[in-house]
Amino acid sequence: MKTPRDIVLISAPQKYNDRIEIQGGKVLYLDTSYKPQHHVSIKGIVEAVPQQLTPSHYANGNLEMELQVGDEVYFHFLTISDENLVLIEGKEYYKVEYYNVFAYKRDGVMKMTGAWVFVEPVKKQEKWSGLIVPDAYKQNTNWDIGKLRHIGTPEKGDDVLTVDVGEYVLFTKNSKFENEVEGEVFYTMHQNDLTAVVDESALSEFE
Repeated sequence: MKTPRDIVLISAPQKYNDRIEIQGGKVLYLDTSYKPQHHVSIKGIVEAVPQQLTPSHYANGNLEMELQVGDEVYFHFLTISDENLVLIEGKEYYKVEYYNVFAYKRDGVMKMTGAWVFVEPVKKQEKWSGLIVPDAYKQNTNWDIGKLRHIGTPEKGDDVLTVDVGEYVLFTKNSKFENEVEGEVFYTMHQNDLTAVVDESALSEFE
């Protein structure tokens, strides 16, 4: 089964995050009818991929179709909505534009799609311990720091970033949004939102 240009069709075995495990193995069930978009799942299974990607779309990265049917994917939280719902032979599927799929998992390995990255937040008390950053960044409260955990391929025409998984990176606070993936909270953003790599080998503490 193929879908129109740029559209990925996914199934969502669990549409809402409606359970919280508490001490003793007990489970609390949430009423997701109140502000349901605060509880939507961002995880699904690829059921169909587009016949082609739009060459002119900046967010399509290197324009290679990286997804396969059966991949487990993580996508934008607005995907699970009535607007994107498709019924095929009585089964529910959701449409999501390819560039709104952040990452996929295949054979147990997580990979980013296109130019997306996952960055691990750094706790306040350890954020600047041992880090040295240019004065322009120190005095600007709009900057934040995190540890790069997953990185995809650059967008078309962009250079490969000289940064490795595990390094600390600098970015503007308004360039990120949080997602929970595999039980961990990550900042999700594009590669071009990463401003600098913080070198731990030349570091001193500052506030």
